[in-house]
Amino acid sequence: MDVKAIRIREEDSVATLLEDARAGDAVRVTGAGPADAVTALDPIPFGHKVALRRIAKGEEVVKYGESIGRATADIPAGAWVHVQNLASDRGRGDVDSGTASPLSSVDTVMVTGPGAVAAVPDAKEPFFMGYPRPDGTAGTRNYVGVLSTVVCANDAASRVRHPMARVFTQQGGCSQTSPDVKGIERVLVNLARNPNLGAVVLVSLGCESVHSEAVAEEIRKETGKPVRLVVIQKEGSEEEAEKKLDSAVREFADAIKADRVPVPVSKLRLGLKCGSSDTTQGLSANPAAGAVVDRLEALGAGIVIGETTEFMGAEHIASRRAAIPEIGRAIRDAVRRMEDRARAMGVDMRGGQPTRGNIAGGLTTIEEKSLGALAKSGHAVFRAVVPYGEPPVVPGLSFMDSPGREPEMLTGLAAAGCNAVLFTTGRGAPQGFPFVPVLKVTGNSRTWRAMRRHMDCYAGGIMAGEETPEEAGARIFDALIRTASGDETAAEVTGYTNSMNIWTKGPTI
Repeated sequence: MDVKAIRIREEDSVATLLEDARAGDAVRVTGAGPADAVTALDPIPFGHKVALRRIAKGEEVVKYGESIGRATADIPAGAWVHVQNLASDRGRGDVDSGTASPLSSVDTVMVTGPGAVAAVPDAKEPFFMGYPRPDGTAGTRNYVGVLSTVVCANDAASRVRHPMARVFTQQGGCSQTSPDVKGIERVLVNLARNPNLGAVVLVSLGCESVHSEAVAEEIRKETGKPVRLVVIQKEGSEEEAEKKLDSAVREFADAIKADRVPVPVSKLRLGLKCGSSDTTQGLSANPAAGAVVDRLEALGAGIVIGETTEFMGAEHIASRRAAIPEIGRAIRDAVRRMEDRARAMGVDMRGGQPTRGNIAGGLTTIEEKSLGALAKSGHAVFRAVVPYGEPPVVPGLSFMDSPGREPEMLTGLAAAGCNAVLFTTGRGAPQGFPFVPVLKVTGNSRTWRAMRRHMDCYAGGIMAGEETPEEAGARIFDALIRTASGDETAAEVTGYTNSMNIWTKGPTI
């Protein structure tokens, strides 16, 4: 029986299977380079890698034209290439030479390059129907944000029920070191600045480490939005606090009601995220997302990509796309700090990155995952590097130093001012965020069938040779404009919108 596989670059030593293979099947290789065929020596699952030639022990395994790790055993042509014979040296505390640099107490600095130049507006300039804000941004939604300042206030915040209210809860806010407390305070302010919120109600217990009164005042000063602080201990009971919350939400909801109006696409700030990843993403959904990014950059919109761990092994490529050398160095420094944190644990980080699900989906090493993940940034130039949850100050593509896990990453994108998120997934991630629409894209045909209720767009035609990334990207761009104009995403329809938390780095004490 013949099965299909795709080679991404001519110099690759492995190809990705587009079907399950049995031992003895002929694997027909398409894609870059000459048409080849190898005989599968093992049963190889869909999405996993087959060796196209003999790979010696210790030799680099090449995919995307880049190293994705080294062979831990001799690998004959036709063999299944995965965790049993391929490993990464990145983030490996269990094999660390002890030369890793000390952990930095500084997260990162704001580094910016020249801003992107928007296309000259004309009568055909794309627009979406949104909510212009006084600070020059525009919302794709118009909500009252109910933000919990501490884990102890989450219950009261979560009981708010109003069609225009969106609740944000978190697991921190108290018994943390001052850098984390200050970080939480800044993220709360930046969440309140998000253009999808027209007004904000803060919910505090009253004795937490976070200075809730100062956060409320900072929101007033920076945004001019209506703000109310409800302190449970001052109200005397959670029940009384909930009454105050309901009253404030109703008052603000009436005050911010507005109609959608045409807004230039340059007012979009798109967050990029991938999750529950597999090998199909680097071949389909991520290149399609990259085509969307290229189009948005040309229109002068903002784009934010993060997940620092998923630059590990691809940071040299991202650095080459930096607007100025300082941005390239800042990207590499952020990756180094993240890798140092992984090494400091003294174990192989595989299982955490790539996750168990990533590995089941054919992603063997962090380099392989990162190279595929970077494709969702297209060909855009990196024009800024910003700390976690900080809004960039230039249009175009920005890198945000951040973790990969959905609750913290989606929160970081919202705090960075993203008014929409494009989320690519291979195995099927249903998560959304309370007040930023999250559009899901998959190129995995099995996921599209099995989790159709949670997916918005399909890009599997790229792997099937039925469309180009640019053609798929055009469809996704149109879906993004409809979403920005008010169409509900799958996550919004299903109510799967509660993936949220604030990233902290120190201990709970």
